[in-house]
This record gives sequence, structure tokens and C-alpha cells, in this order.
Amino acid sequence: MVEKISCYILDNILYKNEEITGDEREIQLFGITRIVEDTPKYLFIFLVGLLLGILDKLAIVLLISICYKAIVGGAHARTNVQCFIISSLFFFIPILFANYIVLDKTLFDSLVIINYVLSLFIIYKYAPGDTEEVPILKPKKRKMIKYIGYASISILTLVMIFFPNIVIAEIMFISIIECNLFLTNTAYKLLKCKHSYESEEFKQYFNSYKE
Repeated sequence: MVEKISCYILDNILYKNEEITGDEREIQLFGITRIVEDTPKYLFIFLVGLLLGILDKLAIVLLISICYKAIVGGAHARTNVQCFIISSLFFFIPILFANYIVLDKTLFDSLVIINYVLSLFIIYKYAPGDTEEVPILKPKKRKMIKYIGYASISILTLVMIFFPNIVIAEIMFISIIECNLFLTNTAYKLLKCKHSYESEEFKQYFNSYKE
């Protein structure tokens, strides 16, 4: 169904009376398919947030997703159902945690610093967390993503420590932990997702870098 809708949008709306083939068609179709797949889940999350009056808190999770996860990457679900469930949990778990567990400020700051050190290690070891569908093959780009990831987590850590609202800071904290988990090899295995260097199609690029 998703593929049919995506093809219809591509052929009858975006490129009506125009011919698009080959790699260009595949790239355009991939982008449209992602939008078609993502729209229902984000609409659901938005409506639940609206009904529960937590849109401001959902915005914090979205901000972390944009400022951190979108940079360092991570594993993706392979099916729409998986993606729907995981995305919902990704957005609502930090809010539930922060609403029901308010940590002592000293303890929280200590956990944030520990998480900062772990995040630096995870970025060093696993970032960028690309996939075979959206590979990152250039060594310079991969290195640049790591550096941007270091800068991002450093800024976010300072914000969490000095932010006056502990609930918002906790939402940020749990969201970052979630992002880090998606970077690990365990997440890739559980979601049956492959890095570009694990794909037969792209192994040659990484082998050539080692020579």
C-alpha cells in the first residue's frame, strides 16, 4: 500500500507528464516513501500529545532527535509496525520517566556527566550510524559527523546541567540515552538493520580505505 501511494505521488503529482527513471527515480521514491511511512506515526504522536496536554514535552524529545539523533544516526526499524511502536516508545518513555521520577539535582548532574562520557565513547565507536539504504561512504564526512556529534552532546550536557526545570532536563537525558542505544550493534541486530560497511554493495569502499 505504501509503495503504491508513493509511486502515485511521484508519477501523478510531483512528476506529472514527466519521465523519471533510473537512480533519480529510486532516490525520489525512497524519500517519498519515508514521508508516507512517517506521516501516520507522527500524526498519532501529535494527537496523543494534544489530548494529554504534553505537546511541549514532545517538542523537547523532537528537539533532541533533530539536534543529536539526526546527526549521529542509528538503527532503523525494518517494518512499518515496528517503526510505529518504536517511535511511539521513543517519544513517550522520556516523558513518563520525567513525570513520575524526579531525581535529586546532585544525583542527576552526576548521571548526566557519566552519560556524557559514555556518549563520547559511543560516538567514537559507532557514529555515524548509517544504513545500507542511506550509506555514508566518504571518510571525511564520517569523521566530520563524529566531531559534530561530540559538539552536540557537549552542548546538550551543559544545557541539562544548568537548565532550571529538572523535568525538562530529565526528558532530554532519557532521550539522549535512547539515541545512544540506537547506535549500538545490539540495536542493529535486534532491528535486523545493516551498516553500510556490512553491505556487500559497499564493502569495497571500506576495503579500499584500508589498503
